[in-house]
Amino acid sequence: MMPRVSVLIPTYNQAEYLAEAIQSALDQDYPELEVIVSDDASTDETEGVIEGFLSESRLSVNRNTSNLGRVGNYQKCLYELATGEWALVLDGDDYLSDPSYLSD
Repeated sequence: MMPRVSVLIPTYNQAEYLAEAIQSALDQDYPELEVIVSDDASTDETEGVIEGFLSESRLSVNRNTSNLGRVGNYQKCLYELATGEWALVLDGDDYLSDPSYLSD
């Protein structure tokens, strides 16, 4: 059995880039995948961007009620939200250019 991989996308006010980050994670060909977006109480259009992906079963979303800061949001992703044996942090303004990155 393949180990589950959690792709963690902690984000704060990165709506301009977030859709590409989420889509690149969901486009991975690795079968045991979960994608977790943790919005650190953004004040831009981040919530609307995320809504466009809510039908995706491999995606889970967390929205912090108050801003935890960069490190706090990263820690929440890794220690509270991720369920995978492996984790990859993908910032909200980054993306994976190769759909087989996790498989490789």
